[in-house]
Amino acid sequence: MKLKYIYIAITATVLFTSCKKLIDQPYDNRLELKAAADYEGLVIQAYPERQDMFTDILTDDYHHYAGTMQASMGPRYLPIFMYKDDYQEGTAASPQPAYAHYYSKIYLVNNVIDEVMKGTGDETYKKAIRGEALMIRAYCYFSLVNLFGMHYNPATSATDLGVPLLTEVATANRPTFPRSTVKEIYDQIDKDITEGLSLMKAGSAFLRTNPYRFSLISANAFIARVNLYKGNWEETVKYANQVVQEKGIVVRDLDKDITILTTTSIANFALQYMDPSTHPNILLASQTNVFLVTPVGFRLGGFYPALIYTYGTSMFTNTDNRRRLISTGGTVIDSVSVYVKYAPQPNQPGVGVGRYDCFTMEEVLLNRAEANLKKANPDIAAAMRDVEEIRKKRFTSYAPLSTTGLTVDQALTLVLRERRLELLGQGLRWYDVKRLGIQVEHRLIRYAASTGTILVPNDKRTALQIPLTARIGNPALENQLNPR
Repeated sequence: MKLKYIYIAITATVLFTSCKKLIDQPYDNRLELKAAADYEGLVIQAYPERQDMFTDILTDDYHHYAGTMQASMGPRYLPIFMYKDDYQEGTAASPQPAYAHYYSKIYLVNNVIDEVMKGTGDETYKKAIRGEALMIRAYCYFSLVNLFGMHYNPATSATDLGVPLLTEVATANRPTFPRSTVKEIYDQIDKDITEGLSLMKAGSAFLRTNPYRFSLISANAFIARVNLYKGNWEETVKYANQVVQEKGIVVRDLDKDITILTTTSIANFALQYMDPSTHPNILLASQTNVFLVTPVGFRLGGFYPALIYTYGTSMFTNTDNRRRLISTGGTVIDSVSVYVKYAPQPNQPGVGVGRYDCFTMEEVLLNRAEANLKKANPDIAAAMRDVEEIRKKRFTSYAPLSTTGLTVDQALTLVLRERRLELLGQGLRWYDVKRLGIQVEHRLIRYAASTGTILVPNDKRTALQIPLTARIGNPALENQLNPR
């Protein structure tokens, strides 16, 4: 009898211990966050891709050539090109995956922001991690509100619809989140970048130096862009100055890049163009998604740069090396081209990792030049110096622009023209169309004006519609659709 009771006691102890071990384990094998390094790992996962690159086909930088579009691409991209809300969802290079992607990254950083300071590890290290997470969240919301809301207008931002604002990790089952206003989203962005920058400075010794992570330089470049979009010209100049002060004016030497193109191949050139070891980019995104190839890829989508061949003309002069960043497509008669700045290009969907720029020195200089012309006391000389810092690395026979008798309006026209030429294909033109009130005409057939649509300045369609799949998961949005 004694042996029996001992056996039962041992068995019960083993079972109890085993059960305790079992229930102590995360039920779904998720990462258990304890140390600061764990949270840093989550921050790395939270960096977003450039899911907004599809917006190039919404702009005046691209036109449609029906004869070169693959049949399967028509239903995917023509509705987007024509500013219709009933586009095909579940397709790469469209608003729906962009919406889902940025919110998935916000979920990750919200975990870090909420909990990292409670984790184990050096307090300064944890501040650096939290600051980086705040900067990522601000970047995601900045992308979302500029895709799905109207451009920031201080007169209407308090009533213009933005996007749902989630600043904590949801704990309820299937919670619903209504849309916040554009002002509320920008207020949160301002709060996040202010606190984030302060924490990053406090933890600067722990900030990573690789070009795929936020640094103080890239944080300042981001803040300069936010202020440009809000019309805070003095603040734009201030933060752009910080970038230049910390990094120096280092722009791409296009003449050297062209040598790679002419001595090797267009494919190798595309791989090298955003190589972080040889080019001075401020922040890069590394991604394997080939959505950039569609819809603006080589003989796939049928969308081609309008600046190079717009009904037989080109905005680039013959000595401007930027016009050589093309890969010809179609036939000699077609006269179509693909602007190549990223790999995988051209028409290489099997190529692995592509590198996409989030912030470059060229954009910082152009932001500062524009702000210097729009601030209360315009500085034409400073604006033109920034433009020439770029132009002198772009022409085979460089000659500075004449500034004799130049008015502020004339200088601004030159700056915005250079901005368009320099940033072509980098996913920023759509935001310029919105914030500058640029009219865009899209034609289904290039030479038939009656087969298209015109986007007027401040058009309601510049706020892309909230995707259907997002509304299904969050029915509160059904009564908050963008007006048309």
